[in-house]
Amino acid sequence: MAPFGLTRLEVQTQPILTLCLVSLTVADMLDQPYARSLVHCDVPVNTTEGAEFSGSRYCGHRLHVIGVGAEVAGWGQSFANAGRLCITLFLSGLADYGRRRPVLLGQFMVTLATVLFAFAQFLPTSLAFPSYVVAKGLQGMSGIGIIQEIVTGDVALRLNDTVAVYGRRQVLINCLFVVLTPLNLYMQWVEIADFTYAWAAMVVVNLAALALSWRFFPETLQRKKDVQQFSVMAMVKEEVQNFRALVRTHDYISIRIVEELFSKMAAPDAIVLPFLMANFQFSQFDALVVTALPGILGGISLSWLVPTMCAKLGHKKVMRFCLLYYRLSGCILSFLLPFRFLGIPVPLIGMAMHLPLSGLPAVAQGIEIRVIRQENNAKFQAMCQMVGFLCGSITSGLYAHLFDAEATSYGQKVLPFAVSAVIGLWNIPLFLFYSGPKVLAECEKVDKEAAELRAASAKVPKTKPE
Repeated sequence: MAPFGLTRLEVQTQPILTLCLVSLTVADMLDQPYARSLVHCDVPVNTTEGAEFSGSRYCGHRLHVIGVGAEVAGWGQSFANAGRLCITLFLSGLADYGRRRPVLLGQFMVTLATVLFAFAQFLPTSLAFPSYVVAKGLQGMSGIGIIQEIVTGDVALRLNDTVAVYGRRQVLINCLFVVLTPLNLYMQWVEIADFTYAWAAMVVVNLAALALSWRFFPETLQRKKDVQQFSVMAMVKEEVQNFRALVRTHDYISIRIVEELFSKMAAPDAIVLPFLMANFQFSQFDALVVTALPGILGGISLSWLVPTMCAKLGHKKVMRFCLLYYRLSGCILSFLLPFRFLGIPVPLIGMAMHLPLSGLPAVAQGIEIRVIRQENNAKFQAMCQMVGFLCGSITSGLYAHLFDAEATSYGQKVLPFAVSAVIGLWNIPLFLFYSGPKVLAECEKVDKEAAELRAASAKVPKTKPE
């Protein structure tokens, strides 16, 4: 038996796919720092000891570097999401003709993207930024994440041990993050601006992954279609028709897709770190830590709160309050983000205000699956994912373009977040008058079922010990 209890088939697939994910993970972790390192300007870098780190080897104007870096990274994310959208439309169909070919194609694209990343730092600005953006697009189009899910499903079914296979896969991914997360934090902390060795290492890793995939990766699909019958347009057309049919026949799903559209269009995630760095003088390490820690700590320590309140007060009452509180407070806070309260930046206060809602997504998903029904869930999740990719291809570039790291007025500072708030505000009437009543009606059913279960349990006579 191999390490982690992997079977032979898992050894031939999971370590290779995990290795393929390394550069995708590293690229996401170093996304904005690397984009900032590519910025050029006429202000020389201050090399004296203790000088403020600008983020670039070629520009000493810190705010300019933050602003331009955020926009470049934003456009990179836009292209990455556009690539994910394109690949999602036909990858599942392509995989029906065999799994090995998509793996090799995806890893080749990741390798090519990594080479572009590596060379971007040696190119003039006119070529460095386009190389970065194209590389992000290639990464998105690789579809490695989706391929891993498909292959893992094949392996789990062939071994007839689904839970164990997914568990061992998760162990490998956890090991990957155990190695990469401290490395990422260290690189952010030391504030490097020269990524030559980092990308050289990633090129080597990806070439190794490509070679291993070519040499050892097996075909995990036992019954595959004839590749000569493959038609991209026919496959995309079929998927679109299936989605349209589902939206037309299921009222709740049609409204939820609209809600998802507004939610994703209102997500200014691409500029959160640059905003903290520009407006509150956070270092890139500090900004990363203060945005990541609340979610981690909240997920660990407060994920029980919403389910407990639902059990005590009823799902309907708690869900209505939590969803409205989250959406209203988010819109209001968007207009207060440039300020401090008692010396604490409002963005951090906002994160703290939402920590008690850490358990809300799990409860909401549990209720929603009852409304959607299992037979519609796969297509609904695919549609939500595609909406996310579509919106991400717009918002990453849009909000980065609206963000001005050198802004001095309130209006300039708050503009991208105000746009986000106005878009997100539409979800409140959608919830109150359309999706909300259906969700809350299902909450009533859950509460009724729970009450009946408690009543039935109370009627069961307790047996006395002899």
